[in-house]
Amino acid sequence: MPALLTIEHLSKVFPGQVALDDVDLTIDAATTHALIGQNGSGKSTLIKILAGYHQPTGDLATATYFGNDPAGEPLELGDGRAAERDGLRFVHQDLGLVDGLTTVENLALGNGFTTKFGKINWRADVVRARWALAQIGFESVDVKLPVGMLAPAQKTGVALARALLGWEDNAHLLVLDEPTASLPASDVRHLFEAIRRLKERGVAILYVSHHLDEVFEIADVVSVLRDGRRVTTQRVDGLDHDGLIELMIGHKIVQGRSGAGPAGDAVLVDVVDLHGGNLHGVDLRVHAGEVVGVAGITGSGRETIVPLLTGQTPSQSGTVSINGKFTDNYSPSDVLSAGGAFVTADRKGLGLFPLMSVLDNTTICDVGRNAHGGRLNKAAERADGVGWIDALSVKTASPYTPIGALSGGNQQKVLFARGLRLDPHVLMLDEPTQGIDVGAKEEIHSLIDRSANEGSAVIVASTDTDELVRVATRVVVMRNGRIVAELQGAEINSASIERAQLALADRTGEN
Repeated sequence: MPALLTIEHLSKVFPGQVALDDVDLTIDAATTHALIGQNGSGKSTLIKILAGYHQPTGDLATATYFGNDPAGEPLELGDGRAAERDGLRFVHQDLGLVDGLTTVENLALGNGFTTKFGKINWRADVVRARWALAQIGFESVDVKLPVGMLAPAQKTGVALARALLGWEDNAHLLVLDEPTASLPASDVRHLFEAIRRLKERGVAILYVSHHLDEVFEIADVVSVLRDGRRVTTQRVDGLDHDGLIELMIGHKIVQGRSGAGPAGDAVLVDVVDLHGGNLHGVDLRVHAGEVVGVAGITGSGRETIVPLLTGQTPSQSGTVSINGKFTDNYSPSDVLSAGGAFVTADRKGLGLFPLMSVLDNTTICDVGRNAHGGRLNKAAERADGVGWIDALSVKTASPYTPIGALSGGNQQKVLFARGLRLDPHVLMLDEPTQGIDVGAKEEIHSLIDRSANEGSAVIVASTDTDELVRVATRVVVMRNGRIVAELQGAEINSASIERAQLALADRTGEN
């Protein structure tokens, strides 16, 4: 395929950090080109330069775009208007939709309304919206409903349609940044079909994802960034999963469960007949040294169990005992005082104080330990927090850097530092590696191992079956608000977990 976009000598330096270091990249027309790397590798910076949000550092960077001219024409990097004019379009992870507006209105925000006699021609805009969605296989979307009422896959379809509306039929570049982050697995197929349709029209896709299985399924070519440099660009069909991981992190990683300690006699979590949210009577006991994984499809109760156990969501009935102490309903402070700690699935919305520093986010759950006579000892707090930042290898220019400036993986490690600093008897984790790269994921898994080996009881609720296979000593599977299966030892494998989640019968007819 002919080249659609070439980039040469692209660098970007932030204070205290080299985000991109002399990166070259060529993207071919009618190709899905995956861009992968650990958090902090430079992926987001590269995309933001293409979109015009950041300017390159220095004057060596050049780009040539071949979308409208076979001879190519210069593309001004860091100029959003140039990117828009030449046919680059972007669908970012947060989609950028206005939930209170309809699909028709959201499409018009990016492309303008159709007018007739000086007034909005709503009929024409409805027809346009339906046509745009049909081009990528989303005919079922009701374009008159508020976008906030649509399913996640439909929202992604609306964002795609808005990005593509107004294009010519010649080759262009569509940048998809973590497009499946908010999609259930059943909807990912729909998105992939849309991508394949676009390729058939000559569109190039720059596909950014942490999910390597998606890379192998949808991408033709993959480029790997590490520490701000492009380390390789290869055909996907010449790589395997382990080889790609090694390119991302520069070394091999531990595969398989790496030795959470044997379960002790002490019961540190005792849940009896718990009702609340979409749970309908859950009993669960977790011993010291155990890592209990909680599996289940969306709506099964898996996504509700940690919020209920930690008091983030009120329960209707039942009891929760942490480290031998019954906790009051809807009381996270009660859980903390009993010796529990937790990491929420909503890192941005509920876990972090984005404008506060890395140090403050690390120590905020127990500021009092560094206070004397009613006054905070700043030096003691700094030594305490920096010790945890260093222990968990959090990459930050300074402990006083706003945490919102860190990569997702480093933000997640700060949340773990906050919890581990409490020296918890019980650690409860909801989607602990959601949205972070494979290198940071392995570091988080090692922290889980460490907690269990030191005698903590650990609960891990996750949609990632490979994660549960990696960390859990026992897996409970939820369906319809109840625990329907329990797996141990050799039973803990992806096939068994998925079969139990979906209630699929094996060849012997057993569920």
